[in-house]
Parts: sequence; C-alpha cells; structure tokens
Amino acid sequence: MLHTILMRPRLISILFILTVSCTTKKADWQTLDFGPFKLKTPGDWTEIERKGIDSYVGGLTNGKDVLFFDYGMYSPDIGDEDPKKHKFAQDTINGLVARLAIPITPGDGYIRMNILVNSGNKFSIGGRNIQSTDTILKIFKSIIFKESDTAVNSVLTMSKFKEYPPWIGKNLFMKKCGSCHALNSHTEAPALKDLIQDRGTDWLFKFFAQRDQVANDSMHLKLKAVFNNRECMTFPEITKEEIELIVDYIRNN
Repeated sequence: MLHTILMRPRLISILFILTVSCTTKKADWQTLDFGPFKLKTPGDWTEIERKGIDSYVGGLTNGKDVLFFDYGMYSPDIGDEDPKKHKFAQDTINGLVARLAIPITPGDGYIRMNILVNSGNKFSIGGRNIQSTDTILKIFKSIIFKESDTAVNSVLTMSKFKEYPPWIGKNLFMKKCGSCHALNSHTEAPALKDLIQDRGTDWLFKFFAQRDQVANDSMHLKLKAVFNNRECMTFPEITKEEIELIVDYIRNN
C-alpha cells in the first residue's frame, strides 16, 4: 500500500512531462514543401490536395482554419475585399513584393496575400474568418520560391496596414469604370480625366450612387446627348471614399 502511494507522485510527474512534451512538439513549426514553394506552419497543420485547371492549387489546414492557394497566370489579386472590414498593406516577402489584406476585426473577413513571383506566374493564398491573424501572417512571411531572396524579408508590422492601399484606386477604376471608359480618350464613353475636371467628387458620388439627384444637371444631359442617350451604370453601394480613390487614380495617371 505504501509503495503504491509513493509511486503516485512519480506517475503524475511522468504524465506531466509527457503532456508537456507532446504540447511542445505540437507547437514546434514545420516546413511544408509544395514543390514550387515552401512555407512554415505550426506542427498541427497538414496539406490539402485540390485539382486545378490552369493553375496549381491546394491548401493547408489545422482542422479548424483553412488556407487555400493558387499559383499560376490567373491567380486572383487583392482588392475585392470590403474596405469597411479590411486593411491592406504592401510588403516584401523574401525579396518578392506582396500585397496583403487582413480583417479589421480578427475572425471577421478574409486574410489574403498575393505575390508576383515572375513574369508568368502569380501566387495567392488566403482564408476566411480566421481568428489568429498573427499566426497566418507568420506563415505568409515564411513562403519561399526559387525566385526568392531570403536576405530581403522586412518586418511586417500592423502599422503597415491601411484602410485603403495605394493600388486600390486602380482596382476600383477597373472594376467600376474600365469596361467602358478610358482615362484620356473618348471611346464608347467619355474620357474620365476630362469629366473630373468639370465636376467634383460630390457630384460624381451623386452621379454614381444617387443618379436621380443629378438627372437634370447640364453635364449629365450633355453626356447623354453626345453618347446617343446612353446612361452610365449606377453603383448604389459605392462610398465617397471609393470615389475619391478613383478620382485620385485618374488624376495621377
């Protein structure tokens, strides 16, 4: 009986050591090799296989959070994320320029990255509604391609993330206006550089989002007359901040 009592503390100590050892091993970071690139993750992440058509696609998960990647000519860029819910940054990941988006509120939105790897291929990786932004950014910063330079890997801090990145104006222009308008020449629609000189941001916001408020405006009527009574598309969801970003892009290009 006494022997059994004396053994209990020793048994408890052994179990404690084994538990700590397993936990430590799980917390260690590992390298996952996907062929064209490698990255590091916590020890409980594993690869996910997917089939792509014109890109190399796949993913990784820890059973709770999931990241998917796309490597090829058509990998999606950053810019479609809701700017009210995300912040954006541009950074250097092992010598390659990367664009990043993170949710303003962790776990509510996308965390994504896009890298122009070479003249023929881009790389995008990201997930949705992931709580641990710091862990995912650490995974992103570890990504290495054959084109990478590990000597150039700046420190990625939260201060680098802004509500609107420098490139968002161009993305908004291409998404909202680029299918019909050019910057400096008349096509099937008027040159936007001329248009913004005649009307300010407030007018453009009403024109895009509240068309009825400028329905009888002389500029609106003139444009309709010149372009065969055609109406420009409306975007009721657009914000004044987005209009300002589009205008800034048009003025500077």
